Order: sequence, then structure tokens, then C-alpha cells
Amino acid sequence: MIKRRLLMSRLGLEHYAMFVTSERNDHFPLTPVIYDPYPDYNDVQWRNEFAGRFHACEGPRGKTLSRTSAQDMVSVYPGHQKDFPLPLLGSYQAIGVDGNVCANRFSRLGVYGYESNTTHAASASRGNWNETNWGELQSQCFERNVGRYSPSETNSAPIRLTLPVHSRSAARNLPREQRTSSPHSLQYKPRSAIILRAWHDIEWTKNLKQNVRCLVMELSLHSGGEYEVFLLVHVKNESIPIYTDDAEVMKQIKAQFIPSEFRDMAVLFNEKTLESWYPKVEEHSMNFQYWQPVQIFSQMFQDFEYYWQLEMDSRFTGHSYHFLEKSAEFAKRQPRKYLWERNAYFYIPGTHGIWQNFVNMVGSSMQGRKSVWGPMGIPQITPIGPKPPVAFPEDDEYEWGVGEEADLITFIPIFDPTDTQWLFKNMLWGLPEDVPRRTSPVAMGRVSRKLLRQMHIIQIQRGMGLVSEMTPPSLALWHGLKAVHVPQPLYLDGKWTSKEIGRIMNPGEPDKVNGGPDSLWNWDHLWDHILYRLTYMFTTQTAEDFYRRWLGYPIDPNQYTDGTYHQDGTGRNWFETGDLREDLYGPLCFPSMLLHTVKNTEERKGTAMVVPV
Repeated sequence: MIKRRLLMSRLGLEHYAMFVTSERNDHFPLTPVIYDPYPDYNDVQWRNEFAGRFHACEGPRGKTLSRTSAQDMVSVYPGHQKDFPLPLLGSYQAIGVDGNVCANRFSRLGVYGYESNTTHAASASRGNWNETNWGELQSQCFERNVGRYSPSETNSAPIRLTLPVHSRSAARNLPREQRTSSPHSLQYKPRSAIILRAWHDIEWTKNLKQNVRCLVMELSLHSGGEYEVFLLVHVKNESIPIYTDDAEVMKQIKAQFIPSEFRDMAVLFNEKTLESWYPKVEEHSMNFQYWQPVQIFSQMFQDFEYYWQLEMDSRFTGHSYHFLEKSAEFAKRQPRKYLWERNAYFYIPGTHGIWQNFVNMVGSSMQGRKSVWGPMGIPQITPIGPKPPVAFPEDDEYEWGVGEEADLITFIPIFDPTDTQWLFKNMLWGLPEDVPRRTSPVAMGRVSRKLLRQMHIIQIQRGMGLVSEMTPPSLALWHGLKAVHVPQPLYLDGKWTSKEIGRIMNPGEPDKVNGGPDSLWNWDHLWDHILYRLTYMFTTQTAEDFYRRWLGYPIDPNQYTDGTYHQDGTGRNWFETGDLREDLYGPLCFPSMLLHTVKNTEERKGTAMVVPV
């Protein structure tokens, strides 16, 4: 069991009057404390469940990492920023993410190189980043902990510089289905790959480097290799010879585009890579086939049970290990009964109540209606998922699926687009237009090796494909694999009541929420003033606004979004009484959130716009 530890830390950070609200409703300055969300590795309970022993790994300062050291761990403040609201959508309590602590930019990023313009973080917290090799540190960490993982996951070859072009032999090397069981019924810990999607000429800002460092430290090094972080780099300029046999040329290519600390984590590809693997599918552009490189990656790196895809313009304001682990645990707890129907909703605690009340409400509304129950197969495939234990969902007591890992995890709803005006609903290749399908409009989340294998097979063998956002959900639907929308906490910039927002964001019949002509996802721009002001969406202004304010930057009065200018110097509708004034109240302290899209992290904005206008 993961236990949250809060340890007093003495950070050499500049002192601000950080006012935090406690449960006693008083306000007082606090000292940050170390946040430790990791299991009690090697204790009796852990050893009775898992194989092997945990060994602490070496960090970027050349020393073994310590979970009691503020030089190695993220720090937080107990409580909340004064008057900080609860999320309107999603829930900390429902998914198990700790919403009772907050972090400012110093306590969150100081370990990874963040420094103030006026005073400096503790010199002990600084790493010599130019001499750090995160890829090597991850490999060493995995080797130290190799006994914790299945033998079939411990024979990785050195990381390849590029995804290979396709060959006949590669087509036969499909991922292994079976895993060696652990001795004495002890469990091997499944490993996950974190795939950060980049492009060759991305601007490596200080904040982007800090973000990648935090993911490697929190997910890989502190966990003893449970995760491994990769950069999957799209080389958009096809004149760059990424398939050269000259090692020196390849070294120069990486040196030109990728910071030295991350080069051994990077795997390159271009569109010719995708064309060589999937010639039967007409489309290979990144806009529409975002998962093809991940499918190939899973062929080359078969040592993982799960593959998380994250975009470079996403940010965790809280601890990334805690957030992803709790998301996976939530997904594992969900029963399959009416799961596809629940997946289509935005969970709104203000109207739905606690999570179990929401589950009961959906179940009651589905009485007498047809539900997805087992594989919704199509003639072109043979389902690989399990058969339901009973003929009808009404006969199940919300037991089937509980304790089963999810093959797909998303962070926004999964809905049926066929009767909507969602822009990409008919982007199909080699499939009839009436094929049943599902979509989730942000191509981030977790996909199992099992599901990626099926995504790979239909494209390489049958030439069938769907647009990126429809590919994992639809394959899960056809095969009867478990897909879960995790209702992460979402904040909305604007004055809305739960009742108002519920009518807008969850229209339609219970068996097809957001699946009709009044869908929120229609491409008629009717609800842009909502979608563009969420903290997580395919494109949104509020995520970047939030993050820039958290970094201490003033709001841009010339910013133009959904037909309006941002004129209020204290933030649109956030803290309108002026509580965002850092000169009076100190740096903003945010609870754990996954933000997307965040493109401008320097004080002076660049040309990238999170919401094109």
C-alpha cells in the first residue's frame, strides 16, 4: 500500500509568506515538507507480495538517492492556497490523488534546476546537468532492481537510436503474449514505458528540461525502474539522414537537436519509418496517425506491460508518480458493468455526488437499455478479450472487471462519435463507415502491450486504420478489452454552477451521452468558451494561463481567446479579490493537476499559441 509521507525539509529556497488554509480555517506561513508517495519497499508486507528487493538508485549528483533528503525529493505545503476552489469536474477523492497538499514552483521544481531571478535555490539542490546522462542512470537503476521484474523483461538490448525501417522479419516478431510467473506466487512488478512525444527542432526551454528531469527522477529512479522514460522524436525534415550507418553522423544529429543529458533517452523516426511499416494504410501523418510510432516502439521495446504516451506541452503540478499510480489503481478498481456508458460522462461531483452515487445513477438510468457487454466485434477481427461471466449486465453485481488492469486509460471522456459532428469521426481507412467506434479527443494516456499489439496487427496485416484519437478506444471496444476514463480533477475558468455545466457537458441519452447531435464535441465552436478554458483539453488557454501564473509571470492583457481579451490583472475569474498578488501572498501553491496545453513557459511568450485564433 502506498503511504503518503510528509517529512520536514530545510530547503534553501527564498522565503515567502506562503499562506495556506488548514482544516482549522486559519492562515499561517509554513515551511515546505518532503512529499513521499512511494511504497514501503522491502517491508514485510511488500516482500510477501512482490518478488525481489528494492535497491535505491543513483541520482544526478552522483550519490544514491535518499527519500528523506530535500535535495532529491519534491516538497509540498500541507493544505491549500487561501480560497483555492475545488475542481468543478472530476475529483481528487474519487481517483485517490492527494488534494490536501500544494506545491509552488520552488518546492516543485527546485530539485530539478529551477532558480529564482532574485535569489538562488540551495546550491546543494543544483545538479551538473551537462554531465548528467539520464538514459544511463535509468539503465543502471533497472540493473540494480532486476530481480523485481519478470525474466522476460530483463533482457533489453541497448537503446536504439532510431526506430528501424520495416523488414519481413520484423513483421513476424510480434510481442510475446506469455510472461514467466514469479516464484512462490510472488508478483513481478510490471514495467511501464513513458513515451514523451517530441520533434527534432523543439525549443528546449529551461522549464521543458526541468519537466523531463522530474519525470525521470519521480517515475524511474525513485521507483527502482518501475517506469522508464523515453523521448520519441519525430524528425520532420526528411533530408536529415537518421538512417545513416555512420555513427559519427548520428552523434552529430543528436548533438544538434537534443540536450546532452537526454540524448541516450531519445529514439528518432520520420514519416518514412511509418510508411515502411504500414504501407497498406494510406495515412501516416502525425496529425492523424499519432499512435503508429508507439506501435513500432512497442515492437522494438517489448520489455514493458504498459506504454504511457505524454505530450511535451503537458505538465504535472503535483507528483507524477503519485498521479499516474493512483490513476492506474482507480482504473483497476472499476467494474465492467456499464463502464463504457460511464466513460462518456464528465463526472461532476456537485450534481452526481460521490463516485459510488454516480455509478449507481448511471446503472439506474441504463435499466431497459442496451449496454456494451463484452466484445463489440466486427467481422474483420477475432476478439481477444474475455467473455462476460453472465449473459446480461443486469445479472452482474458489479463484480466483473474489479481488480483487472485497464488496457486503456484516458483522462477525458470516451464517447461514440458516429452521430455527432466531431470533426474526425469518418477518418477511417479500410473500414466501412458504419463500423462501431469510440474516441477520446486527446491522444495521451496508457495503452497495454496487448492492445498495442492489436493496433499494430490490423494496420500491418489488414491495412485498417482510424484517426489517432479513435484508434485505442475502438480496438478496445472491438476486442472487449478494458478501457477506463479516469475522472481527473479539472478546473474551469468561468462562473458556472454544477447544474449549468452538467446540462452542457453531458447531453444525450444514458446509453449515448455526448453521442448525438447536441454533443459537446461537435465542431461547431458553440462551446469553445468552455473547452478552451479547462485545465486539460486537446487545446485550451486556461492550462497555460494557470501554469504561467504559477511560474510568477504577469497575465498577458493582449491575450485574445474565444472572442474576449484578458483585461483583469488579477486573473479572469480566478481570485477576483486580488489573492493572486505574489508580492503580497507569495508564490501560487497549486494542488496536483495534469495540465494540457502549455506551450509558452518563458516570461516572454513565443510564437506558439495554445488556442489558434
